[in-house]
Amino acid sequence: MNNAQTDQGQASSPAEEGDLCVLAELVEIQMSIARATQREALQAPQPGVDYCQRIATISRSVRLTLLLKAKLSQQAKEKRKAAAQREAAQEDWHALRVKLAMTSAAYAVSKDGDEADRRNAEMAEQFERPEVAELIEASRAEVVVAALCRRWGYPVQAERWLEMADAAMEDLDFLPDEDGEDSPEPRPAAARGRRKPKPPDTG
Repeated sequence: MNNAQTDQGQASSPAEEGDLCVLAELVEIQMSIARATQREALQAPQPGVDYCQRIATISRSVRLTLLLKAKLSQQAKEKRKAAAQREAAQEDWHALRVKLAMTSAAYAVSKDGDEADRRNAEMAEQFERPEVAELIEASRAEVVVAALCRRWGYPVQAERWLEMADAAMEDLDFLPDEDGEDSPEPRPAAARGRRKPKPPDTG
């Protein structure tokens, strides 16, 4: 959830860069042969040599090499795009989890639904502030929730609020990958349709 991760996701691997360089060099070698064949055919043609066939063979080889280079370039582009999408999804999941945790805190301390709505409306405005967005992006969920609770006057019970947020996200079928908490990848709502999240159970 930072620029370094994004840059890493969007950079081509050394193997990919090496393959593309080899193919580019191979194309240049083939073109050098084609140019040398052309000069020989024009300046000092050898008896019995079919220069048209030789040029045609080289041309076909160049076309195939260029096609392979284009295919590898497209694959690398698609991998970079997929990595960027995963990074964006991870950031969205993290931000949603933090917001749901703070919503849980608001419900827990509110006397009624009207007060909870007011608190959540105020928090929604606060979440738009650049310093809050930067805090969410740069820190772990537990750290962010604890910091926001202190800043906005809620009980500093980050673990409790995050457990309630996780329960709401589980109900939405929007969960991280099983690979680990450090690199979650959201799983979209199932085909049964999206449901409005339930208010946290404060009983």
